[in-house]
Amino acid sequence: MPLVAALVLLLLTPDAAWAFGPATHIYLGQQLLDSLFLLPEAIGVLLRAYPQSFLYGKIAADISFAKKYVPAGRHCHFWHVGEEIYHTADNERLRAVGLGYLCHLAADTVAHNVFIPRQLLLTSSTRALGHSYWEHRMDAALGEPFSAHAREIVMEYDHSEADALFDRVLSGTIFSFETNRRLFRGMIRFQDNERWQAVFGRVVQKSRWDLAPHDVATYLARAFDAMVDYLLRRRDSGAAQLDPTGEFSLQLAKKVRRMALREGAWRNRGLLLDMAEDFFPVPKDELGYWTRRGPGAGPNGSGGAPA
Repeated sequence: MPLVAALVLLLLTPDAAWAFGPATHIYLGQQLLDSLFLLPEAIGVLLRAYPQSFLYGKIAADISFAKKYVPAGRHCHFWHVGEEIYHTADNERLRAVGLGYLCHLAADTVAHNVFIPRQLLLTSSTRALGHSYWEHRMDAALGEPFSAHAREIVMEYDHSEADALFDRVLSGTIFSFETNRRLFRGMIRFQDNERWQAVFGRVVQKSRWDLAPHDVATYLARAFDAMVDYLLRRRDSGAAQLDPTGEFSLQLAKKVRRMALREGAWRNRGLLLDMAEDFFPVPKDELGYWTRRGPGAGPNGSGGAPA
């Protein structure tokens, strides 16, 4: 399949979307790099030495497209696959990549099990607003500089060693690894395109669906806490008990959304909110890492985000 045609197909396919977009993953990764005092000393030393490699791993966990077309148990967002990448790394730089990859999965436990399912349910009267739309809304809420930073990390640094590691560990999809890599780089470039940003900005301005700054900050806080907790406690962490793919939660969201449409519940905002709380509650447990993060966090605990 020609690369351009494949890109168009992926852009039009909801299942190709990422839960948090590259800008959001870069933002969360940078917050962690500004807060290394929260982590074990050995991890802090490693990430301080290889920040770009860590950030590449943080977004390159989405390097595989058509993820469901892999052998059973080899989905690139399964915890054991992420740990395999880390343990297969044979030098410090690649171990930093592996930690970034694992942090991506930790953040996705919030994105796939809470953020996206809730938004799909709360906007159940509008079928066009799917997974991809809310991914871009979160990225847009954080601002263009983080999209630009994602592009810089992917395009301006040599990550051939990391890509070779991914090629060794990750199972093929309907695309070869080289095609996946080219698609990934193309998607990163596309999301940094000024025309695309202008078009999506107009869509957001006309949308009747809000993504409140408080909600943005809450999701970011839970994702950040999940990342730190995983690096501290690994398989004993809260994130490790959840599925980063969110397969069950996303399927449930679609079923509940259809039920809301069928029963007319979408006409009652209060009822939809109650359903969202019943099926996809935002975790109440605050581990406290978000409020303790470093000096780069921004004024008023906003982390540089418009929250």
